[in-house]
Amino acid sequence: MRNTSIVLAILMLTGCSASSANPANSETEILAVNEAYNRALVEGDPLALNLLLTNDFRIIDDDAGIHDKRDQIEFMTTEIDLIYARGDDVEVAMLGPDAALVTGRLIGRYRYKGTETDFTERYTSIWVRDGGRWRVMHEHASTQPAEEGKES
Repeated sequence: MRNTSIVLAILMLTGCSASSANPANSETEILAVNEAYNRALVEGDPLALNLLLTNDFRIIDDDAGIHDKRDQIEFMTTEIDLIYARGDDVEVAMLGPDAALVTGRLIGRYRYKGTETDFTERYTSIWVRDGGRWRVMHEHASTQPAEEGKES
């Protein structure tokens, strides 16, 4: 049931008009859909992630590899358990009426191969209006090294 509500919220958030003339409105829309993206990652919701990523989505992650939409959805829904995450320090820079650069930080905890780890990640993403919806086309994420003397 939770996944259904996330998908419905995403449809409402991302279904904004393709000709939003006001950049402030676009920035507000992107901030909201970016938060929905974070929730979909935590929920491990493949339907929501499929709606939020363009078909040609690419991510460069900590392994320095380039991964596509299918890889990202599979990893986030079957390999890693994102226990919780919250975004902050999010900034939107409009690159035009249908594209934006988003930078931010994601702080949380995940379980991978039986081990739980706290993380702080900095990311940059390119959002584009695709099919009338804001979607992530590209993302680059880097995990901030743990502070010395502090357990991860």
